[in-house]
Amino acid sequence: MTSTTRRRFITTAAASAAAIQLTRYTFASSPADSATCPLILEQEVGPFYIAKELLRSNITEDKIGVPLSLRITILDAKTCAPLPKAAIDVWHCDASGLYSGFTKTSLGGPGGPEGSGGPGRPIGPLPGGPHGHPPAMKPSDKLTFLRGIQFTGADGVAAFQTIFPGFYQGRVNHIHFKVRVGGHAQGKTYDGGHTSHVGQVFFPEDIAVKLMTLEPYASHHIHRTTAAEDGIFQQQHGNTSVACLQELQPTTSYHADITISVDPNATPAPVNNRLGPPPKS
Repeated sequence: MTSTTRRRFITTAAASAAAIQLTRYTFASSPADSATCPLILEQEVGPFYIAKELLRSNITEDKIGVPLSLRITILDAKTCAPLPKAAIDVWHCDASGLYSGFTKTSLGGPGGPEGSGGPGRPIGPLPGGPHGHPPAMKPSDKLTFLRGIQFTGADGVAAFQTIFPGFYQGRVNHIHFKVRVGGHAQGKTYDGGHTSHVGQVFFPEDIAVKLMTLEPYASHHIHRTTAAEDGIFQQQHGNTSVACLQELQPTTSYHADITISVDPNATPAPVNNRLGPPPKS
């Protein structure tokens, strides 16, 4: 490459980089509209939420599974600007479908909170209707694995280190989360404020299917509910909260990235959690 050509290449590259940065700034600073920054619809909180989770970024504890770094970006839907100082609660089940706080829970059946398969194994429909879920249940233990809270930074990002979630009957792999604003750190947890959004993070189905063939997930010998079979995913707009999933090391480490637009001033009503069967394809 000649010196003249090289200078021309460097100048063009610099101009392109500047244009990209300007585009990002314009997007972040512009008023939102339905095409660029839609308000993400609410999803149900589920029965396994526990208040006063720990303020921490690594929620794995001793749980075994495919390592997952989770990055959640929160935007103000009215302006498309990043929303700082929001508290993001996350919680999900382990590779065998268990939630901390509910490992000893039994609703009277032979299989724990959702049907059968051993104490604490949520693998059947919960009471409250043939396709519904009950209100939040009383915790049965003080375990804290796969739960935590992080604040968003100036860029609207909260990050967690965890494992790829397992599954249980009736539900595809997912991670629950809440967006709370107006509160403050209180000791080792978060207090005050109000909940601006309740949602769930889902994953590309083809990758989830592949990961469920690995241990320890493969030892969970029940039918895995797919996204198409999951009534919550189908009827509560699960397709709007599917994370971008990047393989960092072949089948051994993944990064999930998702952007959620919320109204920080709103306190949405709880989602009706009595679902009918998923729509026929």
